[in-house]
Amino acid sequence: MSSLTDKVVASLTEDIERGMLRPGDKLPTEAALMTQFSVSRSVVREAISRLQAARLVETRHGIGTFILGSEKDAAMRLPEADLSSMLDVMAIIEFRIDLEAAAAALAAMRRNEQHLERIAATLERFEAELANGSTDVLAHDVEFHLQIARASGNRYFFDVLSQMGRAVSPRTRLGQAEIAELDQIERLRNVLGEHKLIYQAIVRQDADDARAAMRMHLSNSRERLRRAHKSTVT
Repeated sequence: MSSLTDKVVASLTEDIERGMLRPGDKLPTEAALMTQFSVSRSVVREAISRLQAARLVETRHGIGTFILGSEKDAAMRLPEADLSSMLDVMAIIEFRIDLEAAAAALAAMRRNEQHLERIAATLERFEAELANGSTDVLAHDVEFHLQIARASGNRYFFDVLSQMGRAVSPRTRLGQAEIAELDQIERLRNVLGEHKLIYQAIVRQDADDARAAMRMHLSNSRERLRRAHKSTVT
């Protein structure tokens, strides 16, 4: 199996190095790769594991495997965030406010129909989870922000946010006790409503409204965390 795995890894690595697979692109499904290379599922999974170890791809649960880039892009790569406390997460959100507000404004000016379809799909999946009484929306939340970054037409917005990945969400690293004061379903409904305002501004191609809606959304997220943190220390 090793030689077959080497073949798959070498081919995909070459595609990444040559720019045929660019940072942010989604890797074909396991079934598609099995057909493409005429190999078994175990070979494909081993190859993806090696690419993950080389930090060429990242697998997002429930979404797929995405290209991170080659080693020549390492200068743009952020170190993994140490989000060990609520204060760390709030600091990351502060960093994201201006960054993502600018990305949303550009997305409003540059988006195409495919971008809109992808953003809308993340909203639909988020809303469907809440309708079923589930709070398992992390992947949809992260993907919403990534799709807006992609629609900006500037790869560096996407690169920075994709490197942060799931770590940017307060629900990733913080214990439920730290946010126990919040009604989770109600909080997530508010988040969904804010996402929809951003999306609607992008649909209208209103850059100012998109920028303001994203800024409001992330500022509200920071404030919700600040209140939750305060309730745990007083």
